[in-house]
Amino acid sequence: MTKYKSIAFDLDDTLLDTSGLLVPRASQRACEAMLAAGLRCTLDECMSAREELAKELSHTEIFTQIANRFGTNQKGKAIHDALEEFYNPQVPESLPLLEGSLQNLETLRGRYKLFLVTMGSRPSQERKIKALNIAGFFDGIYILNGFIGEKKDSAFREILRTQGHDPKHLLSIGNRLSSEIRDGKRVGADTCYFAYGEHTGEKPMYPEDHPDFTITHHKDLIPTCGL
Repeated sequence: MTKYKSIAFDLDDTLLDTSGLLVPRASQRACEAMLAAGLRCTLDECMSAREELAKELSHTEIFTQIANRFGTNQKGKAIHDALEEFYNPQVPESLPLLEGSLQNLETLRGRYKLFLVTMGSRPSQERKIKALNIAGFFDGIYILNGFIGEKKDSAFREILRTQGHDPKHLLSIGNRLSSEIRDGKRVGADTCYFAYGEHTGEKPMYPEDHPDFTITHHKDLIPTCGL
C-alpha cells in the first residue's frame, strides 16, 4: 500500500514539453527585446548565452547575467522586457502532453488527490493549462509568481493544510532541483525529480536538492515511486 495521499505535479517540462515547444520562440523574443534596449551583442550570442546559463540559473538571474556580460545602457529595461517576453510566450490553442503523462494522470486521479503547482505568469500558465485540457484532473491548481518571491513551499503547505495529512503523505514531482525538489523537501514531503528539459544540468546547491526518486520518462513514474 502506497504511503502517499496527495501528489503535486509541476507543469513546465514535467507535463508539457516547454523546452521543446515554447522556449525557442520565447527565447528569441526575449533576446530581441534586450537588443532593442541596447544589449551589445548579436541575437545569436544572446540566445547561446541564455541556453548556456539555463543549465544552472533561473531566468530572472539569466537575463541579468546576459545584461552584465554584454553590457547595455538600459540594463533595467533590458532585463524587464526580456522577462516579460519570456514568461508570456505565444501559446497555441492546443498543446500535447508529454508522452505517458496522460496515462499517468488517468491512472492516478482515482487513487490520490492530484494538484498542479506551477510558477510563472498567471495568464500564460492558464493558457497552457487550457491548451493541454488538463484542469479536470486536479483537485487544486496553484500558480505562483516568482517575480514577487513566491515559492512552491507555500502551495505545498496549503495542500497539507486543506488535506489534513502529514507531509510524508505528499509527493512533489518536477524538473527543477531548486524548486519542486527543494521546496518539497523543506515542507517534509517526498520528491521525484523528472530529469527533462533545458534545466537537466542543474546542480544541487542545498541538502534539500537531493530527491527521493529520479525518473527520465513518465512510464517510470508509477513503478519507481511505488504509486
